[in-house]
Amino acid sequence: MKYLLALLALIFSLAPATAAPAELAEAQKKIPMKASAWELNGNKAAFITHLGVPTLHINDGGQDATGSNIITIKDLAFANGTIEYDAALADNTRFTSIHFRRKDAANSEHLYLRANAVDDPNVNSAVQYAAVLNGVNIWDLSNEYQSNATLRADGWNHIKIVVRDGQLLAYINDMTRPALYVPMMDGDWTSGSVGFDGNVYLANITVTPDATPGLAAGKGIDPVHNDARYLRNWQVTTPLDLPRGTEPTALPDEGTAWSAISAERLGMVNLSRKFGATPRGARRMVWLKTTITAKEALQRQLDFGFSDEVYVYLNGKPLYVDKNLFGTPGMKTPRGRCSIENSRISLPLSAGENELLIGLTNFFFGWGIVARLDDGGGLLY
Repeated sequence: MKYLLALLALIFSLAPATAAPAELAEAQKKIPMKASAWELNGNKAAFITHLGVPTLHINDGGQDATGSNIITIKDLAFANGTIEYDAALADNTRFTSIHFRRKDAANSEHLYLRANAVDDPNVNSAVQYAAVLNGVNIWDLSNEYQSNATLRADGWNHIKIVVRDGQLLAYINDMTRPALYVPMMDGDWTSGSVGFDGNVYLANITVTPDATPGLAAGKGIDPVHNDARYLRNWQVTTPLDLPRGTEPTALPDEGTAWSAISAERLGMVNLSRKFGATPRGARRMVWLKTTITAKEALQRQLDFGFSDEVYVYLNGKPLYVDKNLFGTPGMKTPRGRCSIENSRISLPLSAGENELLIGLTNFFFGWGIVARLDDGGGLLY
């Protein structure tokens, strides 16, 4: 996160002036707290007075994930601009989210607060950006896109998000310093609706199109852009069912079909984007492979992140088997997210071509890997 904030300072320095305050005030839209202004999408909502102001109350019943009760603002297409609102937490709030540029029920940009961060101002998971791609909330592929914030259990929390092209700034209560900067959002579309979910009281919602203070045009800078050690180019099979409690019994053979897939931001190979959600209760598996060519036999270390389970082979020989299952005693640092911090394994490379083959399962949220050599010298990949 410190690296991202350093990048943010650069972005601020490059950002052009925004429209004059009078022009922005004229464009700003205040969203009424009445049913006629909202699409409830089959969910319950109450329009009440809370803490002295007109309020919208929604309640997800304490769900263990976001997205179960999304309501959206009618007749609003949002691309770039600023959204501000006040949010008061309920006694049993777990999460509260804003969905923006929501293309459809399966795809949206998505920022949420974790209520368990109240009174814990330095826990690095109070606020998180995680796109919803093809029906998958990829929060566990987005560890670098979360941060700390000071959340209030009582009274209003003021939230402001600023969106421009591929970038996001999120302010939580402190409007002088962003709590979170996202240089490269994961959505590959540019506009959509705005919605909210969770168990929360919402008030004073405003949308100001094209007001993007602090952000220059385009995407930001990938923090690992200059790092040639990442393994970015892979081949992948189509997913196959692998029932829970079973293990793969055969490796790919000459008849296996492969397609190319490349790493995205932060070196992440995002299989959720390519293959969508694994059906509830199911478990799927793919094989990925890449070739590392060495001038001579040598030993390298591979920093390796994955979600959910992996079976690693080098030149046809088993090398590493492991699990990274959130909420279990064996989950990897940081707390079961797919991260370059998950593990380090040794690669005994032979002179010439070496095939690195990885079996990867999925049954829980995001599906992906990230892999980085300790040294790319003397290697082609």
